[in-house]
Amino acid sequence: MTTLNSMFRIVLICFSIISTIMGAQDVCVKKGPCTCEYSNGTGVDLSPAVKATFYTTQTYELRMAGAEYDLTTYFFHPCFDVTPSVNSTNPGGCNSPLSLCRQTTHFNYNATIQGFLSDGGLYEKMGDTNGSTFSADGKSIIYSNIPSSTIVMLVCAQSEGELNVFSLMDPKKIALAFYSRHACLKVIEESGRSLGSTLLIVFFSCVIFYLVLGICTKKFLMGATGLEVIPNLAFWSDLPNLVRDGWAFAINGFKLPTRSGPVTSPDPNSYDSI
Repeated sequence: MTTLNSMFRIVLICFSIISTIMGAQDVCVKKGPCTCEYSNGTGVDLSPAVKATFYTTQTYELRMAGAEYDLTTYFFHPCFDVTPSVNSTNPGGCNSPLSLCRQTTHFNYNATIQGFLSDGGLYEKMGDTNGSTFSADGKSIIYSNIPSSTIVMLVCAQSEGELNVFSLMDPKKIALAFYSRHACLKVIEESGRSLGSTLLIVFFSCVIFYLVLGICTKKFLMGATGLEVIPNLAFWSDLPNLVRDGWAFAINGFKLPTRSGPVTSPDPNSYDSI
């Protein structure tokens, strides 16, 4: 009976492990402020959607039967922080580099001019790249600006980039939607190695090939042993002296050192003597 209970426990543990593995969701790992990648190499990269200006969207709220209203503008810049153009006495942190900003302007109807007058607008910083994280499914970027946060939902669409307000139900967790074809899943290409790295790899590969081929040739074809298996051993042994002579030649202005003793014809230091 004890054996059956033990086997039953083992089966339950194995079943739990398999269920956990099967039910585990593939996480989109953040690779940069606007890039995340799944384990299969696909992911989201908003880099091509970057432009010089901010993406914007607006909402308004009527008050006093239309005699007053608030106009709210949201600014969004993916991938890196940019300083917006703020002409206000209340910059609210939007006078420094950021990714998300909100401007709220209040308008009052003025009977004298028969038009609306604004209060100049109030700016509020909503987030930057330092406080941004991707959701586990890679479908949104969360910008933390304690005590609130803003969610930018990434929606795969045919447009180059369009920002809309998705939800204002929770003032401390506003949701925006960014529609772009660059929000669609694609293969994330790793940045290629530099030219210097490629040259170093080629150089050391050639050195290793030279040593292996030379050692095998001298050992198995020429019967060399010990240090004699090193190809061109005399050259490598004399290399420090050659380097020293090269430095002395360069320091001397690329001229041969003056020789002491009787002058012969032609001069042993001249080109004709070579």
